[in-house]
Amino acid sequence: MAKNKKVIDEAFKSFEKQIIDTAETELKKYCWKLLQEAITARQQNPGAHNFTGNLLNSIVVCLYRERKPVIAYYASDLVPEAIRPKMNLRIRRRVFFNPDYDGEKSAYLPKIKTDGGWGKDDAREFFSEYIPSGSNLFDIVVAYTVEYAEWIQYQRATTGYVRSLQYAESLGRTFLQIGS
Repeated sequence: MAKNKKVIDEAFKSFEKQIIDTAETELKKYCWKLLQEAITARQQNPGAHNFTGNLLNSIVVCLYRERKPVIAYYASDLVPEAIRPKMNLRIRRRVFFNPDYDGEKSAYLPKIKTDGGWGKDDAREFFSEYIPSGSNLFDIVVAYTVEYAEWIQYQRATTGYVRSLQYAESLGRTFLQIGS
């Protein structure tokens, strides 16, 4: 009897591993689609303007399994590089572009203090350092990692975050076949 129980337990463990590995494979596809939507949501937002390109390059979608990093998908792998480091807080002095990331002649007075680095580096640092809280089997995190992303969202609502969130919910229902 004990021998049969061991065989059954091993079969269930093998089956469980197969299911979890399959789920992880599907979640990687889900994350990839989320990244593509986050990029599109920012680029197609009618009020958005990319001066340096760092906000766009800072977008990352991360997948974690049992709080450990599995994979990250970076916008910086899909969009043109930022044209200069992040602007830093200035007092009464605008930064002039000719052209800026969007190809226009523009000027901007930065309002948020930054480290003066690159958005793509912020995204990679985020994935290497972030640990999800809780005890979920899988966590998916969509992050806009530059220091001023939250400011842009609250002041201008042009990061594309809300559209990405709506897409994530809709895509999640499709992937999980909920509500159909």
